Amino acid sequence: MRSISISFLVGLLVMTNHVFSQQQVKAFQTHNQSPLIHSFGLPTNSGGRILDRKSFWLGDYFNMVNNATSVSFLDGTLYFDGEMYRNELSVSYGLFSKLEVGLVIPIVKHSTGIMDTFISNWHDLFGLPGKARSYMPKYDLDYYLIQDQELVFQMNESKLNVGDISFSLGTPILKRPNHDLSFRSYLKIPVGAKEDLIGSGTFDLSFQLSGTVHTIPRKKQVSIYYSGGYLHIGKGALLSDLVSTNVGFGNIGLSYNFNDKWYVKSQFDFHTSFYEKSDTKQLGKSSAQYVLGFDYIIAKNTNLSFCFVEDIIVNTAPDFSLQFGLSHQF
Repeated sequence: MRSISISFLVGLLVMTNHVFSQQQVKAFQTHNQSPLIHSFGLPTNSGGRILDRKSFWLGDYFNMVNNATSVSFLDGTLYFDGEMYRNELSVSYGLFSKLEVGLVIPIVKHSTGIMDTFISNWHDLFGLPGKARSYMPKYDLDYYLIQDQELVFQMNESKLNVGDISFSLGTPILKRPNHDLSFRSYLKIPVGAKEDLIGSGTFDLSFQLSGTVHTIPRKKQVSIYYSGGYLHIGKGALLSDLVSTNVGFGNIGLSYNFNDKWYVKSQFDFHTSFYEKSDTKQLGKSSAQYVLGFDYIIAKNTNLSFCFVEDIIVNTAPDFSLQFGLSHQF
């Protein structure tokens, strides 16, 4: 999976020239990567501006996610210890002047991981919460749920496969010099195996409003981006008796155009509970994540991005995630 991202990077570097210019601001393409949440149809913020007719956008986003949390509750235990790599290939095309179509294809791998020691040292250095790591074995892979003294599911073998695929349609609502607003709808279809925590097993439908203030900022200018939406989860989930049917989600962020090559960005992602009938904080509570990173303009219309994600409502999302992204607009 790493070779996919590397090959994509090399290909774009060959195709592009070295003319730098002001670039369109786009939110970090992040969402909750928890083992039992990442595969649902929770869209990222694709921005307030819709692609022009016959324009084509290609993005590749590689996520490294480390999970270490557990909780015991009445007649049960939830235990997450492992690492996940999720690579999302995203394509969008301006089909008409006011219609954008999109496709997201994820490849997911669950693994024992490599980041346990680094993350433990990181938490110790900054005094961040991470109590579960003190008693969990390092470099292990084990996800399970025990409920009513019965094993509901367990996944402890490394898996690699294609995840659930999403399709989108987008149209502009507002297009002004300093403010763009768009509406998008998404359909996610179940492709990945839910027993392996690759897919969700559900058809999901979502709707999203996305806006950007100063979509193409001048040097030393701040941009603001935001989104909000609704997700309807279909039937067939692994924990169908616990899953929420309706989920609200959104994000808000700031981007600072430092010198037309570097864009420093900070954002908050949030959503309501995906498992409203669960007694655990990990599944049954609303979640929020803080995202911090940057975009680097490699060449005209070609962006390299990097960000770090931390759960600010502790244990409702992975406590440590990294994302490397590369995108190009043709």
